[in-house]
Amino acid sequence: MTEATMDSKGRIVIPEKLRKKARLGTGSKVKITLWNGTLAIAKGKDLEQFIKEMRGVIKRGSPVEESNPLRLKEIRRRD
Repeated sequence: MTEATMDSKGRIVIPEKLRKKARLGTGSKVKITLWNGTLAIAKGKDLEQFIKEMRGVIKRGSPVEESNPLRLKEIRRRD
């Protein structure tokens, strides 16, 4: 996971390595949404497709294992 900092105007720079992998260039359009408390950024229709695919994966009332923030941080460092 990569970290970015928002400037005073609310802008965030997508790191070059990620832009290249996502094939984003100057003028590329992205969609930004808040999904389950997380900001998601995707190219054009990719986000809509992602949301369609994810619907129903986790059902309401499903048991969800409680997350340990330190464990999650350790997992993120490996990525």
